[in-house]
Amino acid sequence: MTALGLIATVVAALALQAWTGGPAGASAPAASVVGDDERDAYVGTGGLILPGGVPEDTRASVAGCPDCAWRVTSPCVESDLGNSFDGAPTCLSVTRGCQVGSLRRTWFRPAGQPWRDLGLMCMTDRPRTVQRTGDALADRLAEALPPLRIDHRPERGVVTTLPTLFDSGHRGGSFVREWTLGGARVTVEAQAQWTWSFAGVEVAGRPLATHVFRMAGPTLVSCEARWTGSFTVAGLGPFPIPESVVQRDSREVWVGEGRALLTPR
Repeated sequence: MTALGLIATVVAALALQAWTGGPAGASAPAASVVGDDERDAYVGTGGLILPGGVPEDTRASVAGCPDCAWRVTSPCVESDLGNSFDGAPTCLSVTRGCQVGSLRRTWFRPAGQPWRDLGLMCMTDRPRTVQRTGDALADRLAEALPPLRIDHRPERGVVTTLPTLFDSGHRGGSFVREWTLGGARVTVEAQAQWTWSFAGVEVAGRPLATHVFRMAGPTLVSCEARWTGSFTVAGLGPFPIPESVVQRDSREVWVGEGRALLTPR
């Protein structure tokens, strides 16, 4: 091994030890990414989104493994020894059809199994995980959803004994959006569950709710919409969005006393 190769191996081992909190081969924390931008080397855990051009079954297995570890390194690596030769000009000149400087070698390890060399692939950006993508989509979904605003009919003259119709401002069905995230096409589909509360009494329902008040006076009405969903990214998935998005609104409704009127025939 050359002096350069020995130094590179020691640096890589120290980086891996810092990532795992222990010696190389120890289990990694969930959905983490640690990078050395100067060396274009990354290590992490969680489902990894590989670029197009990689066989679909490989992309699906790597993305669908939340407990797996992975490494993205310089292309100048001996698969058998794991020795990096970043300074070798003949190695760095190889592009394999990639943009200059974007050729990477990717390693993959399911829990309890040895590392597998997935080969060379083009990566123009920092590696992106399924978890990281889902977290970003939860924020985008919260901004894109239609607002929750309680309205009711009749607008005035709400009284006891007669039904009042409440509207959340939402419509039933799925909420679907497409975005481009990190250069990849992402499709999100979300559904909501609505919970209405009338003076503290909760009723699971739909965007619309009908309620008959039994007591007159000011009454607090509130509604909560909890959105859960899934996404596909770069043809992979669907994967669940890790966090639900919750919307809430409330308003005070003045309820009058409903009285029976006798009318002559």
